[in-house]
Amino acid sequence: MSQERFTTSREVYHRIRWDPRLDAREFVVGYDAHRGAMEEMPFEAFVPDGEIPWHRVWYFKRGPQVVWDRKERIDLLSNARPEEEPAPPALLAVPGFTPLPAWRYDARSGSWTERPREAGRAPPNPASLTIATFNVLFDLYDAELLATERRTPAALALLRETDADVIALQEVTPSFLRALLAEPWVREHGWLSDGPGAHTVERYGQVLLSRVPLASVWQRVFSRDKRIIAAELRLAGGALWVATPHLTSNRDASGASARAVQVEALLEWARALGATGDKEAPDLVLAGDFNFGDGAPEAESFARAGFVDAWSALRPSEEGETFNPRLNTLAALTTVSGRLQRLDRVLVASPSGRLAPTAVELFGEAPLAGPPAPNGQALFVSDHFGLRCVLRRDAATLAPRTSTALVHHTALVLIPPDDVWGPIQALRKKHDAKFLRWMPHVTLLYPFVPEEDFETAEALLVDALQGIEPFEVTLSTFGHFEHRANATAWLRPDAQPSSALAALHARLVAALPECATSAHGGFTPHLSVGQLPLSGDTAQTLAEWQRSWRPLKFRVGELCLIRRKGDTPFEVIRRIPLAQARSTTPEHEDAPLREALGAVGASESQDGHAARTAAVEQLRRHCERIGTTLHPYGSYLLGTDGVGSDVDAVAIGPAGLPREDFARALLQELAPGTARYVADAAIPLVKLSLGGVSFDLAYTSRPEGVTPDDPLTLLARHGDRLDPAGLRAVLGLADTLGLMDAIARDGGRTERFRTLLRAVKAWARARGIYSHALGYVGGLSWTLLAAWACTRASQEAMRSDASLLAHFFGTFASWPWPQPVALTPETARYRPDGKRDLLPVIAPALPARNTARNVSRSTFRVIREELLRARELVANARASRTPSAWAALFQPFNANASPQAALRLSVEAAISEDREVVAGWVLGHVTALVYRLEGDRRLSVRPFQPAHAGGPLLIGLEVRDARDADALSWQPRSPLVAAVEAFRASFQEWTHRPAGAVLQVEWVRGNDSSRSDAPAP
Repeated sequence: MSQERFTTSREVYHRIRWDPRLDAREFVVGYDAHRGAMEEMPFEAFVPDGEIPWHRVWYFKRGPQVVWDRKERIDLLSNARPEEEPAPPALLAVPGFTPLPAWRYDARSGSWTERPREAGRAPPNPASLTIATFNVLFDLYDAELLATERRTPAALALLRETDADVIALQEVTPSFLRALLAEPWVREHGWLSDGPGAHTVERYGQVLLSRVPLASVWQRVFSRDKRIIAAELRLAGGALWVATPHLTSNRDASGASARAVQVEALLEWARALGATGDKEAPDLVLAGDFNFGDGAPEAESFARAGFVDAWSALRPSEEGETFNPRLNTLAALTTVSGRLQRLDRVLVASPSGRLAPTAVELFGEAPLAGPPAPNGQALFVSDHFGLRCVLRRDAATLAPRTSTALVHHTALVLIPPDDVWGPIQALRKKHDAKFLRWMPHVTLLYPFVPEEDFETAEALLVDALQGIEPFEVTLSTFGHFEHRANATAWLRPDAQPSSALAALHARLVAALPECATSAHGGFTPHLSVGQLPLSGDTAQTLAEWQRSWRPLKFRVGELCLIRRKGDTPFEVIRRIPLAQARSTTPEHEDAPLREALGAVGASESQDGHAARTAAVEQLRRHCERIGTTLHPYGSYLLGTDGVGSDVDAVAIGPAGLPREDFARALLQELAPGTARYVADAAIPLVKLSLGGVSFDLAYTSRPEGVTPDDPLTLLARHGDRLDPAGLRAVLGLADTLGLMDAIARDGGRTERFRTLLRAVKAWARARGIYSHALGYVGGLSWTLLAAWACTRASQEAMRSDASLLAHFFGTFASWPWPQPVALTPETARYRPDGKRDLLPVIAPALPARNTARNVSRSTFRVIREELLRARELVANARASRTPSAWAALFQPFNANASPQAALRLSVEAAISEDREVVAGWVLGHVTALVYRLEGDRRLSVRPFQPAHAGGPLLIGLEVRDARDADALSWQPRSPLVAAVEAFRASFQEWTHRPAGAVLQVEWVRGNDSSRSDAPAP
């Protein structure tokens, strides 16, 4: 006799929570309070998976009646039955979702039939699943312009070519569904969410088509034309749920509010599926037309709920617009705003860790062959491009995706010289839909590694190409590949010697085996020239081309690493010569760079470091006399301090010595006038000077009962008991020690790292972007970037200071932000979240923290522009090898020559010490003003460092479009004036503001200026 399964407390909770027949307000939860007695709380106050775990929930009451009791085995809600008794499939306990039949073609009867779940069959266990989503464009409006009779068969052929396991379709009309149901490939393999009755697409709607049997199908209806279609796929190892939404667009005046309801319904559905009692939560995929762009609040809602956007995860540096009125004439016809947007998405949530996106691409980007659309323009399959995503599915838990995952916006190619492009481009311009995207090329490895791995890839390729001599190639013969919908025409590159290309490819694959992929079952070298309709005329067309073609011969002497960003064409990033001899470092290669560094005071100074060491020892003795230990960190500990460098340090003392008492005791130790305590800083500091060396000294006290120990042990064992300011101070030391460990792991790189960091900091200071306070990148962040570049550099990049500096700027000028830069595997798990993570540079000590959270929309753009400028200047300097060329890299930015307008912030105070305090407040709060100014999307903002300590601070203001010039006007109630007045108000509310201190904000444009307290009438 079998044992009856007893319902878990989790299952009961979610039954009450989601069953529309039950009113959650009538229930209470009884739980073990760890005090020998039970306590109760209202059902709605209970937090699932919160402080009270499920095993401490002992009963549920409805009024005075106990409806579930763990101890007494009472369950009045579930009516559980013995396990051996067959039970119907569990209902989907989500309000508003109702079941639908799954449809399957019955070859015996020759008709589509409703099919129940196939019991007894072993569920499939595919290693990967391909998901496609496509808005097919209904013809309810402007039908005379859409040529649907041509688009429908083209769409069906395109969908078949995706070879997808699951296809999510939107804007399906009854006529399109009939055509889909008539397709032989659909009848042979397909399960559908709707059948001949077209009940869910009465005017238009969504349809799910799957090669994997559909265990159940559900819908959530919002209106006649808006719904969610969801289906359960039973797979070995766990279920997969797929839902296709078509959210309301902004064409509708109430689009945003309607879309919010629909998004919440999807998230509620996802939460309900995750609340499956003792069972593992299933994997979820959302594929459809979401009708919002990147950065929208809806995108953040899905991210917070644990969904990964496949495009953002795999191709973060590409825009990936699926609605592109510039390229797609149907999109141009249907658009209202004219905006390019990524409306179609594949979102993946995998609680099991078994499902992860590995490839994603657009399809349907090329116009149809044949006559134009009725309006005379090119005809596309739809106004949307489709999206095809490959999901890796493993029985074991998957490791997080690493930076070595291949991407489709980089490639290794062979590019003919410019002088043979003419005839090739003449053909491509007429026949190749990717004419603007690709240059003429022979693909060697594609997809390829992300651009941030180019340095490593290049080093491997240079080694692999040793002994491969340059060779001749002749383009003389046409060929073609056949696809399901068309054919790709190409020119065959005949090498001399004949085995040269095959040998080259074999070397490349051996060096980078993860890139050994081919769509044609092997390496077939070819140079694509266009796409042709798949018909009997293909061979005739190629024969005609062949008769008029004159062979093109050229010499292959290099390979090219290329990349594209967003909608821009591919460009060459690196060139790798064949038979490249291993280079040696010329004795004079670094001399011009070091001369330029010396001229800007960034060279190593043994005397300066010795003076700082003496001052550190002096301060250490002062700290010991008051019962504390001193721990310097930052550039001093790293050995990268330079002329005029401050020393950052933290003092650690006993629990009985509060921070204010430590500061008071230390000030008594020091000579009058050499130190002051800054109490209202984010980390309260004692700022002091000893022997001409400046210190920023933080303090933390050990928790009560904790004996003295080294700072890392204190952090690891008692970090949660330190106050926030003390914790941040000790983390600063831990970050420095983590950096030192990372550099030390790569033996022999320490000196190169130190020179690199001095150069980077000197450049950043000169260009005005060395400041966390102003919204740029501070010292720790630049140090982390330099350490990352140094530890990931190839031996070739490490051969000289100049080559390492080139590697640094080459890496970060093209970094795919917001992909984080992290030194350790633990901190590499950091996930960017929101607008404060535009440029994540992650500290090495846990918890993982972005050290560049002050970077804003405008300062991010400035940093990117400066990195690009530096990359070009370094390339020029390495070529010329002159001190003057290197000096251009460190040329200071002229703050007065650039802005169209500016705000000038200056302070006044009765005494110099108060003036310094007020200037510090302004510097510490200026990012708040920058964020307010950026609230006007027309404005770009560039803060500049004061020319001297306590001097006026300038904030440059610009607009990119002359039509937006009003954003620079200084008028009452304008966004500009409002932002300034809000900043002035926060200054007036500052509780520690010195008496009589004044903040003045002036608007400056050319020779005109106005103060903030008197805007122009």
